Amino acid sequence: MDQCHGKTKAGNRCKRSASDGSLYCSAHAGQAGDSAPEPEAPEAAADANGERDPVETLVVAAVLGVAIIVVMKIGRLFRL
Repeated sequence: MDQCHGKTKAGNRCKRSASDGSLYCSAHAGQAGDSAPEPEAPEAAADANGERDPVETLVVAAVLGVAIIVVMKIGRLFRL
């Protein structure tokens, strides 16, 4: 069975299995008449202007920098 396409009160996608022949579980069957389910937004999506959040960009850069340092240290350890 597929995952329910319903939305919880918090706005998250339901984690239940959809009922047979439906896109929704029994708890969210009432949402079947609503518009088509919205696709899930990818993480780190750009805003309407195509720009990313500056804080998110800095976090990603910091994580990548740490990853590079770790790889370099491992390389030195094994003389790669």
